[in-house]
Amino acid sequence: MTPLPPDVRQVVERARGVLHPLLDALGPDLRRASGHVEATAKADGTPVTDLDREADERLRAAIGTALPTHGILSEEHDTVVPDREWCWVIDPIDGTSNFTAGLPYWCVAVALVYRGEVVLGTVDAPGLARRYEAVAGEGTRRDGQAVRVRAAVAWDDQAASHVPVMLTTGTARRARRAGIALNPRVMGSTALDLAFVAEGVAAASVALVPHVWDVAAGTLLVREAGGVVVTLDGDELLPLRAGDDHADLHAATAAGADLASVRGLARRLLPDRVR
Repeated sequence: MTPLPPDVRQVVERARGVLHPLLDALGPDLRRASGHVEATAKADGTPVTDLDREADERLRAAIGTALPTHGILSEEHDTVVPDREWCWVIDPIDGTSNFTAGLPYWCVAVALVYRGEVVLGTVDAPGLARRYEAVAGEGTRRDGQAVRVRAAVAWDDQAASHVPVMLTTGTARRARRAGIALNPRVMGSTALDLAFVAEGVAAASVALVPHVWDVAAGTLLVREAGGVVVTLDGDELLPLRAGDDHADLHAATAAGADLASVRGLARRLLPDRVR
């Protein structure tokens, strides 16, 4: 991506200065609580804990104080895109089922959007002691070290059966019928799946019904690491559009090294969902 204009880059740097201390303080608290809290079901059947709501409140409060002109879109509180030039997209705990079970594959996913486009993406995984971050035009880093996506995989090649591919549960069920060499992993956090694609650990990820807070930060991570993220069906979740209510918006999404590889995998896994 093209480097950000200096005035936009200045705001991004200020935002990072707000976000990093927040995550540094929040991460240890969440890590200690993981495995020691219970979830209840939201109206859509997905799990939520008091810690999801507390983390959301802490993030929103600190951002609102430091950057009061910025809007906030959050899974647990504000699902309608505000009519603001700057907007944060927050998933306070992506992978709540893992979090409650004590399985460390969960994360805090935060994106900063400028005029609809993601310019800062952060996926913080306290249980794994990893933090992924991308600034538009500046590449992707894990714990400060640059990372790149893995080279494109030929899905009919037997070697592909040794390379992890991150899937959600519904997609994995279909993978059994795809008739391709595949090494599927169903880990339970779409945002962290995208970070693993950006890092080159996984060759691709395919999520059947993610929301924008699941993919906003990870989309920038993958693209800045040299990969692609594509919407397979449904309305595009990005760029953000003021007034859209994302509570009921989701779209099948896939990520990987290049468009041909990603679409080739998606067509094999979800032949009825790829437009």
